[in-house]
Amino acid sequence: MNVGKISEGHVSTAAKTWADQDKSQDTTTLQAFTPPSPARDHNQGGGGGWQPGLERRWIGKARWLLLSFSISLLVLTACTGRDLINFGDGWSPTAISDGTLFVITKDEELLAFKLITGDNPELIWRHSLKIPDESDHGAFGTPALGKEFIYVGDKGDRSGDNGRLLALKKDRQAEGPLSDNEWVATIEGGIIGGPALAEDQGLVLAGSDDNNFYAFGTTGDNLGEIVWIFPTDGQVWSPPTVGNGIVYFGSLDHHIYALSLEEGLDTADRLKWRYPTGGAVASKPLLLDGMVIVGSFDRKVYALDAVTGDFRWSFDGGDWFWAGAITDGTFIYVASMGGTVYALDKGGIPVWNSPFDVGSPVVSTPVIVENKLVVGTDGGKLYRIDTRNGESLTVFKDLGDRVKAPLSYDGSIVFVGAEDKNVYAFDVRSWDLVWQRSTRR
Repeated sequence: MNVGKISEGHVSTAAKTWADQDKSQDTTTLQAFTPPSPARDHNQGGGGGWQPGLERRWIGKARWLLLSFSISLLVLTACTGRDLINFGDGWSPTAISDGTLFVITKDEELLAFKLITGDNPELIWRHSLKIPDESDHGAFGTPALGKEFIYVGDKGDRSGDNGRLLALKKDRQAEGPLSDNEWVATIEGGIIGGPALAEDQGLVLAGSDDNNFYAFGTTGDNLGEIVWIFPTDGQVWSPPTVGNGIVYFGSLDHHIYALSLEEGLDTADRLKWRYPTGGAVASKPLLLDGMVIVGSFDRKVYALDAVTGDFRWSFDGGDWFWAGAITDGTFIYVASMGGTVYALDKGGIPVWNSPFDVGSPVVSTPVIVENKLVVGTDGGKLYRIDTRNGESLTVFKDLGDRVKAPLSYDGSIVFVGAEDKNVYAFDVRSWDLVWQRSTRR
């Protein structure tokens, strides 16, 4: 079975390692990066080493991932062990700031719309992400929003090379060249999970498909420059989360990482801790009450001490977790690639009488609006669930095309960027479609 093969030159070192180990049925633990440091490296409790055959189940149980995900993802199969899919044109992530809706389109553009109550939004400006002689630039992850700038993680070209981080003024008025203090930084691999802002440290942070985690400067002499790089042994697709001077993220090397944002540290001292799971980690970590909570492809959600990385609890959901966990401050909500939505208390115990089945994989991180959990699915459906009991409040909305990008909201309005190149706005109170806007040029 061959799914969108690309050339051998575009296969990452980590991907080749996975293929070779799976093909040979070798059960040797895949060695991850270990800096010469006294930092905590948890290799016990709740985790595990290399599990041959886990990623191989991408063929049977998650074939939809191979055919629809526009990511340079290794597919371990019994056929060749090196079947790949290409980077495509990204998803359609959205973000809202001060009455402006930002949309990264599948046509390689960033659009800024002025939100108008009860009416279609007005296009304010657009910026092309295209590069001459390259194709299919765009984004998978949600952009980061600062006081003046929006930071966009570009997934790179179709081969997954030449990823970029762009800093654009939120109030720029027209399409055109970069203005003062706007900048673009290019790195070797694509940015998959989107960036996160650490304003107190003057940094914007992002992981890459080139196995590295990057910190870029946002002020002064470091503006637009790479301040430091931290290497891992796997592609970093997990969107980072920042809190208390630490950045948290997952890697396809089966680990969750916590790095210090303190200025001037060398690579060895920057690692606060890392924690092993039994599978790749691509979801966005959640910080709650001194815990970092993150799902893994080993079918578990982990809660770790945010300072020490010590194991608190894990929850086995029976399927992979890609979408990030979210919280209303009391309970934790997680949705699996098996199409099951769970509500957990802060000890990892389910609180609904039964989980909610949405019928297809969930990659898009949901949102909570006025005690309502809104979930978009790969099957193109949008659900409104009562957070108190896990029951559907109304019939789902059928958008007719897949939802992969994280949802966003403003007030009672939820914004959905779908694969049909449309953005939808739904009022969570009435469950009415407020407007639908095409992002095609």
